[in-house]
Amino acid sequence: MEIAIVGAGVLGSIFGSLFAQKGFSVTLIEVLTERVHLIDKEGLWMQWPDGKRTHERITITSDVNAVGIQDVVMVAVKGYHTRSAIKGALPMIGKDTAILSVQNGLGNLEVIAEAVGPERVVGGITAHSGMPISMNEVRYVGGLGPLLVIGPYDGVVRPVFENMVNQFQGTGLDVHATPDINSVIWKKLIANVSTNVVAALTGLTGSTAIQHQQSVNIINALCQELAQVARAKGIDFPELQDPLAFSLKAFASTKDNKVSMLQDVEAGRPTEIGNLNEIIVSEGKRFNIPTPYNEAVSWLTRGVEERNRQKLSVVESACEPDAVRDAIKNENLDALRQTLETSPLARALSIHFTEFEPGRTTAKLPGTSQLSNFLGYTHTGALFMLAEQVMAAAANSLGHVGLPLSCDIEFLHAANPAKDVIASARVIDTQGRIARVKVALTQDEQVVASLSEMVFLRK
Repeated sequence: MEIAIVGAGVLGSIFGSLFAQKGFSVTLIEVLTERVHLIDKEGLWMQWPDGKRTHERITITSDVNAVGIQDVVMVAVKGYHTRSAIKGALPMIGKDTAILSVQNGLGNLEVIAEAVGPERVVGGITAHSGMPISMNEVRYVGGLGPLLVIGPYDGVVRPVFENMVNQFQGTGLDVHATPDINSVIWKKLIANVSTNVVAALTGLTGSTAIQHQQSVNIINALCQELAQVARAKGIDFPELQDPLAFSLKAFASTKDNKVSMLQDVEAGRPTEIGNLNEIIVSEGKRFNIPTPYNEAVSWLTRGVEERNRQKLSVVESACEPDAVRDAIKNENLDALRQTLETSPLARALSIHFTEFEPGRTTAKLPGTSQLSNFLGYTHTGALFMLAEQVMAAAANSLGHVGLPLSCDIEFLHAANPAKDVIASARVIDTQGRIARVKVALTQDEQVVASLSEMVFLRK
């Protein structure tokens, strides 16, 4: 079976790797050229729940016209990209192609059905998730229940759907079929609506939030409003009797991993609030059911999105030297590395790179008594300079000029000025012209500091 996955983010990468391991012909469709370039060159790395790390050589492209007609087109993009994604996927869709959505929230299936007809559309729900490690590495954390529950959008079981189910189950994948996908979607919606937004607004992970009573209170208020709206629509299933217990169980299963909406907020991306809590608000109004808590968190989340948009007000003027700009544009990493190492501060501190690859760099700050602060520890200014070197290198290694927007730094241990400090940077993800870079500073294999920077990639 030939499967094209539209969106090579966390979820698309997880399914792509799982399908490829089962012998299916998989093609990832991705609009971000940086990710296409890196996965095409180095492959896709996966970290599994049991700690094992695997490597897959998987086909990835941004040219859908070169892919051909597929048996299954899986849509794994954010809800606000659904319309453009399905329009772009049309060259891969034939008369016997099933279009499978594994997206969060409501409204996605309707958008897809408008483009290709309801008889082709299959709804899919998964409670499994992951975290980005870099642009070509994902940590799969598992989840509650089966890998995938799927059902025809219009409730009619056709041969194309049956064949897809048989192919999945025949390879041992934990895929369940249902004639009523709408109830399953609403079941997952309980947890998505009540916990994702709480994580996004507070920064808390599941293991912490479920122990914090005020967070539990707002989770309860959000899911109780959803339950009222669901019943008004004629939807009923056992989890609606105690939606809080279901939500907390689902949230706890994410452990210390950040849910997707929190990842979006931290990376400066738009969120899926429009397909989640705002849908509950609009449906509540249709049935005269008050939803003040869902409305309030929707307003707050839109405010966070506006704050992130304002961060992106970067002046598009270019003042860097022509030689530097050419090195970045042409992805001449040797020239870029030399420029960074010979900059005045880097030269004064003897910082030099030990690894310099697209989206990934490592550098060393040699130990010397000259780095000591008045307390006898390594000066934090020197540590930040080291971090800034690897962040700049990683952000500018993708063919665009990387301009810093914001940086969060956490000092975990004091460093000994007499010993070397190693800094490693990775571009975690990109969204349009925004990249997120993570840096770890270590000494004797102990983490001294960690940093996260949001970068504007100017063309």
